[in-house]
Amino acid sequence: MTSVAFRCEAVASDLRGSREVVLGAYCGRSPRLAARWLNARARKLAHLLDPAPESAHLRDAPLVAVQHAPCPQAELRAWAESHRAYEQVMAALAQGRPFLLTVRDYDAEYALRVHPTPGRRPSQVPAARQRPAFR
Repeated sequence: MTSVAFRCEAVASDLRGSREVVLGAYCGRSPRLAARWLNARARKLAHLLDPAPESAHLRDAPLVAVQHAPCPQAELRAWAESHRAYEQVMAALAQGRPFLLTVRDYDAEYALRVHPTPGRRPSQVPAARQRPAFR
C-alpha cells in the first residue's frame, strides 16, 4: 500500500549555487507535520543567524550594528509567526504541490523546502507466534 510522505529540507548555498549544505532534513507523514517542521526550522535558523548579543558565546565579541544589511532572520521570523503562511503551506502540500521559502544574506541563500514523495506505509505487524510449550 502506498501513501504520500513529505520530504522536508533546510539548506544553505552560496549565491552562485555551486555548493549546497543540508542543515536539516525530515520526512513527515502529513502536511501538518511537514508544516510544523518547517515552522520550527525557520525559527531555529533565524536564531542561528541572529543570536542574542547577550549570549554567553558573544559576551566578549566586538559587535557592531550595521544600518542597511540583508536581514534573512527577520524574514524567517515573520514567516514562522504568520498563521496565514502556515495555512498556505498545509494547503499546498495537501494538494500535492511542493513548497519553497528562500531568503538571502550577503553571501548565502537559505531555503526551506518540502515536496511530496511516494511513501510506503508499514505493513501490519503480524500477530505474535505462539511458542511451543516445553514439557
